[in-house]
Amino acid sequence: MPIPSLTPFVAALAMTGAPVQNPNAFNPKISLVGDFAFRLKDDDKDAEHADFREVELGFAADVDPFLKAEAYLAIEKEDGESHINVEEAFGQYNQLGRGLSGKFGRIAAAIGRTNRNHRDQLSFMDYPLVITDLLGDEGLRAGGASISYLMPGDRYLDFTLEGVDAEDGPLFSGSRAPSPVWVGHARTFFDFSEDLSAQFGVSAANGPSMDGRSNLVGTDFTMKWQPGKQGRSLLFEVEAYWADSAAPGTPKTFGMFADMEYQVSRNWFAGVRYDSSEIPGTADTHIAWTANVTRKVTEFEHWRLEFKQIASNYESLRSTLTLQFQWLIGTHPAHKY
Repeated sequence: MPIPSLTPFVAALAMTGAPVQNPNAFNPKISLVGDFAFRLKDDDKDAEHADFREVELGFAADVDPFLKAEAYLAIEKEDGESHINVEEAFGQYNQLGRGLSGKFGRIAAAIGRTNRNHRDQLSFMDYPLVITDLLGDEGLRAGGASISYLMPGDRYLDFTLEGVDAEDGPLFSGSRAPSPVWVGHARTFFDFSEDLSAQFGVSAANGPSMDGRSNLVGTDFTMKWQPGKQGRSLLFEVEAYWADSAAPGTPKTFGMFADMEYQVSRNWFAGVRYDSSEIPGTADTHIAWTANVTRKVTEFEHWRLEFKQIASNYESLRSTLTLQFQWLIGTHPAHKY
């Protein structure tokens, strides 16, 4: 059986069992992302500072003809102190046969689309409220295993089943390897024309919490319009989640967000997002409006000015204005569709 990722000569050696040197032994793909923010205005005056938010170091390489490994380490600033956080570190088998692929290690759970992206890959500076309220400050990332199946046929349709050990989070916590958080996701794509395409997905999760097992179901829709004319594009996405906390006497919660990013010209983008979220296990709710303008000097650096306003039933109205500078050196994985 040929191995598409290798030259015919190396593939032949691999099939005969002869030793083959890792083609990436001395040159793994390395990336470094720097994320700096200057809080120009904040109703919380203690937050008006200028400093880096995150520096992410990434590695990716083929371990052998069958396995690809990736690892992403983030140095983050939190409460004035720097912390090293392993965002993801996993091995991935893409050729298990019969449409199957597998991922093992610390992974971003396949819940919706936004949760699977790193923060530097977002069109906005932070994750939506519903993601942080249900899954944690940077979504659900934990050790575990993931199996995906791509159905044969003309219609793209894939299914993912995961078991992850989410130790501590707003909705899921206290899991162990024998009793993980189970995550399922299905998605399909639509090509309406050469310029317009969309992805639709559904998610479900069930896992332990302090008072039993909690449940989560959600849906996600992403549409991209990218005509042949250079300097014009549109990205629209919406995700909605319903959560049932295991805590006794707590109602089911609902949260959603919808955002749009429009490419005004070759280097300028404008975005707007609406967030609404009910915090699980409480009667607290909050909503947010976010608007930003981004200048992407090249694909390796951008400047972003972002305004955000959050209203809730437990805190006073808060408005922020932030200037962000982000740069990339090396090779970083593409954004998830």
